[in-house]
Amino acid sequence: MKKLSFTLLILVLCFAVFAQPAVEKKETVNELRIVSLAPNVTEILCALGCESSLVGRTDYCDYPESVTSVPSIGTLYEPNLEAILALEPDVAIASSIVDPDFIASLEKAGVKAYQFLEEYNGLEGTYALIREVGEAAGKTKEAEELALNVKKRIEAVTALTSGVEKKSCIYIISWGDWGDYAATGDTYLNEVIKAAGAENAAEEALYWSISREFLLDKDPSYIILPTYAYTDPSQFENFRNTSPYSQLSGQLITIDGNAAERQGVRSADTVEAIAKALYPELF
Repeated sequence: MKKLSFTLLILVLCFAVFAQPAVEKKETVNELRIVSLAPNVTEILCALGCESSLVGRTDYCDYPESVTSVPSIGTLYEPNLEAILALEPDVAIASSIVDPDFIASLEKAGVKAYQFLEEYNGLEGTYALIREVGEAAGKTKEAEELALNVKKRIEAVTALTSGVEKKSCIYIISWGDWGDYAATGDTYLNEVIKAAGAENAAEEALYWSISREFLLDKDPSYIILPTYAYTDPSQFENFRNTSPYSQLSGQLITIDGNAAERQGVRSADTVEAIAKALYPELF
């Protein structure tokens, strides 16, 4: 199988977004019953200590592992209205991929909804996203502390790698029959790569799309292939042995694809993982 994660490419495009509030928060978070309609939102909520308030999640919400015991309300693309309402939530937090008419149906049924409508670019957008989710969950102070912690971890890596000769790398989203996609210069992952002290070989490209000719011309020193729970290790051997990718001279490295592609609290983990793979002597 040559596809690494075309579906997650679509998810990444939709996750990094700006929350427009449509909720009147209750006095304490313990009173809230929250349904998360995006995996990165679920991760942020749990990091804020709101896991006990989470009464619903999507099929894609699988981190931390304990959230898999929370009832699923369907997929990111097709959440089930009846399933959500049966959980009697106070708040639903949705990404832009959810149909606005669905959000309207939630509100009509008495569920206050946040929907992410505009893209949150870069790392500053990541910190802002954490704060917005915290505000929606009644955890404003905790979210501020969490955002600062993530920022400090990332800045520490950037400072550590500031004096080294920059190595080039590329984060591959998909390749082969499904098309060639990578973290291009207009994506949030571009800043993640640069924060790790590396040069993004795909920085000149746009909209996640690259050509095979572009990839061969850049021939980055490191090729990052994300892994997921369903990843078949043979995919990496196939990449190295399949033309024209077999012509690349760069070293293959793997990192957690979900942590990388779900903009939020694990963005710091990704920056650290890339830096450790490229500059192990610094750690």
